[in-house]
Amino acid sequence: MNWIVWLCRLALAAVFIGASIPKIIQPHDFALAVFRYQMAPYELVNLVALILPWIELTAGIALLLIPKLRAAANLLIAGMLAFFTVAISINLYRGIDIACGCFTVNAEAGHMGWLNLARNIALLAACAFLWWNSSRKESKV
Repeated sequence: MNWIVWLCRLALAAVFIGASIPKIIQPHDFALAVFRYQMAPYELVNLVALILPWIELTAGIALLLIPKLRAAANLLIAGMLAFFTVAISINLYRGIDIACGCFTVNAEAGHMGWLNLARNIALLAACAFLWWNSSRKESKV
C-alpha cells in the first residue's frame, strides 16, 4: 500500500508543480486563459493569474516533500481540482471552445473536452485515496 500512496503523491505533485511553471513564467498569458473561462470578475482576473500558480506550486511541493503539511496540501489540491472540474464542466455546458489553460498558457494548445474532466476526476480519486489512507492510519493509533 505504501507504494500506491507514494505514487499518488508523486502524480499529484508532478501535475500541480508542472502546471504551475508556465503560468508563473507567463502570467499575462495565464490571465488571458482565466479571462476566457468567463467566470472570474474582470477586476480579479489578474490577481487570480498571479496568485493561483504559486498556490499550485506550493501545494505540490508540500504534498511531496513536507510530511507535516501533506494533509493540508492534499485538501488544498482536492479543493482546486473540484473548482477546476466545475469550471471546465460549466464551459463545456456553455459550449465555450477554449484551451484548458491547465499545463500551458498557449491559447492554441488544444481545446477543453471530456478528457480534461476524466483527468480531474482521476486526480480527485487519488486525493480521496490519500485522505482515506491517512485517516485509516490515524484510526489505528
